[in-house]
Amino acid sequence: MTLEKIRQKTQELHAKTRRELIKSVAGPLIVVAICGFAIRFPDPLLRAILAFAIAWSLTGQYFLNRGMWSATQPGDAALSTGIESYRREVERRRFLFSRIMLWQFGPVVFAIAILIVLLASLGTGNRGMPLKDALLKMIPFLTLIVMWIAAVFVIRMRQQRELQREIDELNEIERVNRR
Repeated sequence: MTLEKIRQKTQELHAKTRRELIKSVAGPLIVVAICGFAIRFPDPLLRAILAFAIAWSLTGQYFLNRGMWSATQPGDAALSTGIESYRREVERRRFLFSRIMLWQFGPVVFAIAILIVLLASLGTGNRGMPLKDALLKMIPFLTLIVMWIAAVFVIRMRQQRELQREIDELNEIERVNRR
């Protein structure tokens, strides 16, 4: 691998990480939207749960982004530091992906679960339908949610494997260069 190729790969990975951080803002927006819909109900326990979901999501945004917004690298950074800069960027991205599940995905799934319970309880009230009927009517929505959760896990696991493969390749390059 040439130094120019390493520099190019480092810059591409750095740009991908920045885009991922920008996209991470969607998680708290989804949580606030769902909780904003549900917070109009007067139940104090429900409001406390919704406040927890919002706080978890906003706190998660802090922990997800903490230390991840490094300055844009100069064009010759990869040339001057070589494999170390690329390794640093790969490890930075792997660290980001390890935090996404807890600090972004967790609050979104929690808020969706609150919404599902709220909708099911509204459908089964005094004048509503039995719980079984309410759940049967929600099957398409629940199926989409399950497919989305599974897709997120599959995509994140694939990304983790790719990053680990990159780290293994870097280890192999360094091992060969030490000889």
